[in-house]
Amino acid sequence: MKGHAGNTLFPSRDALLTALIIDAYEALGTAATEAESGVPRDDLRGRWLAVCRAARTWALSHPAEDGLLYGSPVPGYAAPQRTVALAAKVVSLLVDVVIDGSEQLEPVSSPVPEPVRADLRRLIDQHPGDLPEERLDRVFVGWTHLFGLINFEVFGRLDGTIETRAEYFDHHMALMADLAGVPR
Repeated sequence: MKGHAGNTLFPSRDALLTALIIDAYEALGTAATEAESGVPRDDLRGRWLAVCRAARTWALSHPAEDGLLYGSPVPGYAAPQRTVALAAKVVSLLVDVVIDGSEQLEPVSSPVPEPVRADLRRLIDQHPGDLPEERLDRVFVGWTHLFGLINFEVFGRLDGTIETRAEYFDHHMALMADLAGVPR
């Protein structure tokens, strides 16, 4: 069965899903990159918050695309490897903030279990720049909380509980910046 979007034909459902996923990740990545690049390089906290706010703004403006990326998996679909780098754009920007501020970051003292440390080291070795495993672990906590909080908002999980959504979001992203050691 062939699907089509606009004038483009897709040989299968998976090809169409992949095209939609790539478009969505590219749009999200562009929004986050543009927001982060508009903040002075030495304003680490501002850059962190700009990336987070851009991801939220994009998701609220594109709930269907956000749902495709971060909602329930599509049964029988496995995203191809070429989507991995696109999917990592937001967390890569957060990692870059931490790498750029390595001399200014607050200390991180929580030990990381050895199996997790090995995974984190593998990821660190694939990214330009270097940071301790404990620091990447904290950035990943911020990253997962970022998209968890966005999904709670996009999918109505905050309805009837949190009315001041933007302030709540900013407060939590500041907590995540604190956790990662990003200076105020």
